[in-house]
Amino acid sequence: MEAEPSSSASSSDGTKTQKYNKVTTTLDLGFRDLCFTTGKGEKAKRILHKMSGAFKSGQLTAILGPSGAGKTSLMNILAGLKTCGVEGRVQVNGAERDLKNFRKRSAYITQKDHLLSNLTVDEYMLAAAHLKLGNGVSNKKKKSIIENVMTTLGLNETGQTRISCLSGGECKRLSIALELVNNPTILFLDEPTSGLDSSSSFQCVSLLRDLARSGRTVVTTIHQPSSRLLEHFDHLYIVAGGSCMYQGPVQSLVPYLHTMNLNCPSYHNPADFAMDIASGEYGDVLSRLVTGIENGRLIYQESPTPTLASPSLSHDTGFYDEDEDVNMLDGNKKNKKKDQTQNERLIYAAPFHTQVAVLLARTWRTIWREKMLTMLRFAAHIVVSILMGMLYWRVGDDAAVIYNNAGLLFFNQLFILFAAMMPTIVTFPLERKVLVREHLNHWYSLKAYYLAKTLADIPFQIVFPTLYLMTVYLMTNQPMSIERFGMLLAITICMSLVAQGIGLLVGAAFSIQVAVFVAPACAIPFLLFSGFFVNLNSIPPYMSWIADVSFFRYAFQGSMVATYGFDRPPLACSQAYCHFRYAQKFLEQFDLGQSSYYMSVVGLLIFFILIRVAGYVVLRFKLRHVRN
Repeated sequence: MEAEPSSSASSSDGTKTQKYNKVTTTLDLGFRDLCFTTGKGEKAKRILHKMSGAFKSGQLTAILGPSGAGKTSLMNILAGLKTCGVEGRVQVNGAERDLKNFRKRSAYITQKDHLLSNLTVDEYMLAAAHLKLGNGVSNKKKKSIIENVMTTLGLNETGQTRISCLSGGECKRLSIALELVNNPTILFLDEPTSGLDSSSSFQCVSLLRDLARSGRTVVTTIHQPSSRLLEHFDHLYIVAGGSCMYQGPVQSLVPYLHTMNLNCPSYHNPADFAMDIASGEYGDVLSRLVTGIENGRLIYQESPTPTLASPSLSHDTGFYDEDEDVNMLDGNKKNKKKDQTQNERLIYAAPFHTQVAVLLARTWRTIWREKMLTMLRFAAHIVVSILMGMLYWRVGDDAAVIYNNAGLLFFNQLFILFAAMMPTIVTFPLERKVLVREHLNHWYSLKAYYLAKTLADIPFQIVFPTLYLMTVYLMTNQPMSIERFGMLLAITICMSLVAQGIGLLVGAAFSIQVAVFVAPACAIPFLLFSGFFVNLNSIPPYMSWIADVSFFRYAFQGSMVATYGFDRPPLACSQAYCHFRYAQKFLEQFDLGQSSYYMSVVGLLIFFILIRVAGYVVLRFKLRHVRN
């Protein structure tokens, strides 16, 4: 659904804002007897206890509750992020929710604004438009939609500002703007006012209320809103101990509590009073409150009899018709198979190649603007190459110090390993949070993201090792043969790509604190069985398999064969006698006399593929874990 510009109107704070267009189809959200359990067996813990409720389109709903009450769990279940351990029914317009279709028409905005800090607001919005609207919408139309959304959220003056320079309130509005590009019908927001001052919080809630007035269903968790903020909400759903203690309009909260002999003091914030009750400050009254509202089945109105919560499309209060709901469910099941294939094709608005192209351009722009990290990587390769060239000055053609040259070849691969692996380990866990937010909101597929991430860093994994090796090669007087240099460079680049894949794998699996320890520790066995410290034929048979799966063995083996293999002429000798003047004899000393350079390259390429696939599998598992 596309946005059309609309006329300006005055907001409640007196400023002029452009109203966002109304949605063409409204969706009402209802749930019945919702339970949520974490853990299994003796460790199982019930978080939600048969909660019910109904959230209407056109209303701004606030889910309140003390810490640990279950409001975030309820939000995640309703948004479709949590599916395991969930019992009960979630319905849209009275029919059973089709999760895939629902996720396409809804958006979830997390409490923390995980954004790529090196992009500008305009660049971020344009990338979101390409991904969320697809190729079927013209670029002119996309720009019009972006302009409309940014005007609505007051972001016009920040278009050329990088995300890192935005204030907290601007980042929150940008997070909302990114999800409004494709005009979702349902918005979920987790603590949208967290970290904002009173003025920014008021502007944020006012914006959400205006979005709800356009026909959307806007549901947000909020922690103890002020009286001023509370008045901007249409509907309250208060959670305590995994149950619903109140559901209804804001103005009916105090009268409802009064019916339970709980009188809110004058000039006291009703939200604070309700939180005190939920926390047990007024005794054990929670069971009476839950029973009085039938755990969310009733919507309390300031009238003699509360009305039953109805998840139907109509806003008229009335009884919930079980028979009518069963008929709607039967009809929905008949059409589900018919729409299933179409839903599969429409999960992502943009085709796969467009997703990869947009993500690739965005990633390149981010890397290029990360001046500090990019320059540090460049400087590290240059400085270390000069240091190694001075330390191993002209040892490449001297048989008297041939072991020193072997040590140089080993260190070259060791440096490339850590130079390519560690920056990825440090940066990727931070970007992973952005991936979770965007992927779960159906911006793009995980395959497209992973392919773009793999392709984006390949130029750097080629340029930096080439600069390093050229300096070392010339300063250490390695054989002046373009063929040998090319072979050694190919091994070095393959090693760099493998190392970057290891960084992605470890960064996807662990946090930064754990990853920076796990990665070097896991690399130690591969180094020990590389053939440099212990000859391959001297390794005990029961441990020889480790050498076969050591990627570093293939890197060191390929470097040695490229340097000393292929019938290299006798080396110069600076002493009276050099035992390893003939290169073949030196290879045999390392049990590499029969080794194949091409098998070394193939081995590294196989490791490259396997590690990339493993990284993708781990990342996919992590995303499923977030959902479950």
